[in-house]
Amino acid sequence: MIKRLRSIRLTWPQIAIVAASSALSTGVVIHAATGRDSVPNATLSALRGHVVVHTLAAKTAAPPAAVSSAASTSTPSLADTSPSPSAPLDSGATTDDSATTDASNTTAGTDGGDVGTTDATTPATTTPSSTASPVKYVFVIALTTDSYGAAFGQGSVAHYLNGTLRRRGTLLSGYHTLGGTELPDYLAMISGQAPNADTTSNCATYAEFSSTATAQSNGQIPGPGCVYPNTTLTIADQVTAAGKQWKAYIAGMGSSACVHADSNAADDTQLTGADSDYDTRHNPFVYFHSLLDLGGCQSNDIGIQHLTKDLRVAKRTPTYAYIAPGLCDEPSATSCAGTEPVGLAAEDAFLKRWVPQILASQAYKQDGALMIVFADAKAATDAGAAGDRPVRTGALILSPLAHKGKTVSGSYGPYSVLRTIEGVLGYTPLVHAKGARSFATAVLPGA
Repeated sequence: MIKRLRSIRLTWPQIAIVAASSALSTGVVIHAATGRDSVPNATLSALRGHVVVHTLAAKTAAPPAAVSSAASTSTPSLADTSPSPSAPLDSGATTDDSATTDASNTTAGTDGGDVGTTDATTPATTTPSSTASPVKYVFVIALTTDSYGAAFGQGSVAHYLNGTLRRRGTLLSGYHTLGGTELPDYLAMISGQAPNADTTSNCATYAEFSSTATAQSNGQIPGPGCVYPNTTLTIADQVTAAGKQWKAYIAGMGSSACVHADSNAADDTQLTGADSDYDTRHNPFVYFHSLLDLGGCQSNDIGIQHLTKDLRVAKRTPTYAYIAPGLCDEPSATSCAGTEPVGLAAEDAFLKRWVPQILASQAYKQDGALMIVFADAKAATDAGAAGDRPVRTGALILSPLAHKGKTVSGSYGPYSVLRTIEGVLGYTPLVHAKGARSFATAVLPGA
């Protein structure tokens, strides 16, 4: 038997996967032997971290003989993807507030790399940068808007966003969505996965991908489905693998955590444990088994009320924080019991409540970055034939390291958000983030 094993040749990725599976199996055996009904959170976190580290290694490892050839390759092939058109600038576009322009915007024929294009000033790479970034904490606030003009135009009702905050940060005036619905943007921002028919319809059914679904060479999971297999990684998995902490703070989840529907069940009704204001599509982390299966989601995907406490001390503040409002804070909202105002004005009130706490936190003041990004506000049923068309929405970046009162007109999108975060935190870009344009150089000098 030993001779038989010695004769089997395994690749480095296969060895890594075997090690990960062994760690998970060992944990399960120990759990069964002790006769416990549930695995302690600490054990889950340890097991999950071990599995994620080995899975990441499996995705990036190359056998010794291939190292030299890999080093001579400049840009990974993305031939199996195609660029999506950039949304045109409308008449509500503002001019640059600074003489400094976005140099990467001069690259002809690209749309910010959202589905496989490459920025000339920030080449796609499959390895982390060797230069340490000054950014150590990233906050993402995910909102929706009908248009760039609604959020950042002269007639915008978002006075705090378009007045106070805009003067303190850098506006990405060319930021656009992947399409006409919001869930695909949120999934792309944390995993790099491209939309499919189910996610474009905002996943009215909490549908599992087929058990036979296998990632393509670029990491994309093909076929229908909303809930990705546990081999599909996210920025949360990367943070965990790096020994850091991530958290999602979602409005409307109350005292519950990681609220989602049952597998393949309808997901368009109020869910047990959550308030009526909670919407699963605002919470992209519940769509990944890499976070669901070993407790990462249950531990770190929580109600927004926990954010205040976690901001008080830097050591409690997560390296990556994702923040989302409730249903009543969407532009499509008309009336919600006990909530005033609604729509974009409510989003502005949401920002006015939470952003000052972030900006006053020790973590942000030391080396933080806040990204306020917008998906399209239209519901899947309203998007119709335009559901797959990018919509220009704009985005605002604030940081002690960012330019103040500047506008960058380059074309960026949800993959750019992920690429920028992975870049400043030193992680390998996932799936379509590999070819996306980072806005770190244009917005965060030195990052």
